[in-house]
Amino acid sequence: MHYKYSMILNIIFITFMFGTGMPILFPIATLTFLTLYILEKGMLYYGYREPPVYDEVLNEAVLSVMKLAPLFMLGFGYWFLSSKQLLSNDLLEPIQRKSVAF
Repeated sequence: MHYKYSMILNIIFITFMFGTGMPILFPIATLTFLTLYILEKGMLYYGYREPPVYDEVLNEAVLSVMKLAPLFMLGFGYWFLSSKQLLSNDLLEPIQRKSVAF
């Protein structure tokens, strides 16, 4: 069960951290969660002999860590939206070299 929780947390944090700069991550994460839900529902009905064993301690730990994801989104989103180098190429200039490499 902890492998599934780690995958869910990874998807959530990557999507929240970089979603402001790459909005395509939100539909990709939605499709990933939909696929995960369908696979888990099918495995619960047809694959597992008994339901997966987990207790509320793991669930509460994941929920407490997941509360930090919006803070990452606010921080990285502010950085993405306020960085002039990410929004335009005006500040980028080519580097002049003294010699040309072979």
